[in-house]
Amino acid sequence: MIAWLLTLGGVAVMACCAVAAAAVGGVLDRLHLLSVTTSVGFPLTALGLIAQRGFSEASAMVVLITALVLLSAPVMSAATARLTAQEAGVVEDDSPP
Repeated sequence: MIAWLLTLGGVAVMACCAVAAAAVGGVLDRLHLLSVTTSVGFPLTALGLIAQRGFSEASAMVVLITALVLLSAPVMSAATARLTAQEAGVVEDDSPP
């Protein structure tokens, strides 16, 4: 039962963020919604899958993928925001990061 609640909670967070991303217009607003998805929704779903299946090779793979997403998502968001700021002229192209 707890596994289903975790999975459903994660899917609900990601679905709400997807609907909100379709409603907002700016790139930076969508990046904020993406950070909620990758830091809350995705790990909740992964925890639910691990709790449902027990620890196995598949669960180890889910843990690995979740760790990679949690480590790479902030970097990708920062790079996307920087590129958006450079294209908008807010930050110069040759300025240090």
